[in-house]
Amino acid sequence: IKKGTTEWERVASEAARTIPGRENGGNCDIKNLSRGSKIYLPVFVEGANLSTGDMHFSQGDGEVSFCGAIEMSGFLELKCEIIRNGMKEYLTPMGPTPLHVNPIFEIGPMEPRFSEWLVFEGISVDESGRQHYLDTTVSYKRAVLNAIDYLSKFGYSKEQMYLLLSCCPCEGRISGIVDAPNAVATLSIPTTIFDQDIRPKSSKVPAGPRLVRKPDVLRCSYDGNLPVTKNPGGAT
Repeated sequence: IKKGTTEWERVASEAARTIPGRENGGNCDIKNLSRGSKIYLPVFVEGANLSTGDMHFSQGDGEVSFCGAIEMSGFLELKCEIIRNGMKEYLTPMGPTPLHVNPIFEIGPMEPRFSEWLVFEGISVDESGRQHYLDTTVSYKRAVLNAIDYLSKFGYSKEQMYLLLSCCPCEGRISGIVDAPNAVATLSIPTTIFDQDIRPKSSKVPAGPRLVRKPDVLRCSYDGNLPVTKNPGGAT
């Protein structure tokens, strides 16, 4: 459709951007919405269509670096069922129109299972020291920044940790929303995804993996002589 035409103007005025999650589902990017899940989507128009996409192999809660999950190609096998008058029976609009509802879903049985976590807390006070009243976005950002800074002490770069927290199965929580003025968010990271012990100890921070830096762009082809990352603090 050519920009500026009547049809283009019509589509531009009606179409919804595909980036955000929406009342009808949208790009929700929910870590636990995976294999074996059930999702109950509101239907707002007669003859509505259903489409899926943007599959992730692995993702952390929040996908904090925006496109930082491990993207993948694949196919979905779906079973669909219509619940007649389901919106009227189960969903109460939290606003002035019937559009003010949201999907419901059941978590599937297939998800990463971990038993040991290191949890980072964040409160709604930003980096400049300004307090934001019960702002969970600020508190979650602080939890992420605290985790990045801490993990960078173990030999990783902050850029690596930023990307890792977006694609590893970490779990984000709104842990406190009533103790004004600070909202509290937590970010839980499974400790077993690392090749070293990242827990605090009474001794010094162990020397972790060291980055191998090269002056030029790394090649993708394997020449049989790529550097091996070793942990100087590990057992010999």
